[in-house]
Amino acid sequence: MKKIALVGGLGPEGTLEYYRDIISGFRNDYSELGYPEMVIESLNMKPMLALADSGNWQQIAQIIAEKFEAARRGGAEFGAIAANTPHKVFDEIQATTALPLISIVTATCDAVGERGLRKAGLLGTGFTMQSDFYFKEFANAGIELVVPARSDQQYMHAKLFAEIEHGIATPETRQGFLDIVNRLIRNNDLEGVVSACTEFPLVMQATDFSVDWFDTAAIHIASIVDRAKS
Repeated sequence: MKKIALVGGLGPEGTLEYYRDIISGFRNDYSELGYPEMVIESLNMKPMLALADSGNWQQIAQIIAEKFEAARRGGAEFGAIAANTPHKVFDEIQATTALPLISIVTATCDAVGERGLRKAGLLGTGFTMQSDFYFKEFANAGIELVVPARSDQQYMHAKLFAEIEHGIATPETRQGFLDIVNRLIRNNDLEGVVSACTEFPLVMQATDFSVDWFDTAAIHIASIVDRAKS
């Protein structure tokens, strides 16, 4: 097995799911393989959000790359970021560390392409929905992405950081999210929705919708498990 490096804390709830589900991914093979070695660098989300709000993405890239380099020196053989938003600077991070990294964007794009979809919704933080890193990769694969209206993006972003990142999922917030997603599907005749936030499973599941639902965290974790076993 390969030793895994995760950079997490962005936010903590999603990182907990990554650890739990990676371990679960080895249970069927435990008698032969055991559980994987793993190092988790859990960053302080508050200063990282301050850097993102100020547009200082290069410093974010440098901080994350340094964490991966420390993990590499400690024996990690590949790494992954347990969050979507920092993938805005994924290429810069990978260029700064010698540790091979698995992109959540690439893994998700491959999964959507395998289903044959050509038009899907994109949900995430305001940073993710207003940046181009998902759009460019999906466009190169011939897949069109559509995001909610700006006011809906602002609502989701605010609720995410005020509640969901702290493990709070109120019925009112859940209904607000469902209303936004169903409106997005209906108004754009979507074939599927990409849930590009590792905390969204706390408030929304595939069973809530009539179209294909792509949980980016689950897709990413499956890729991590496969790489660790290889």
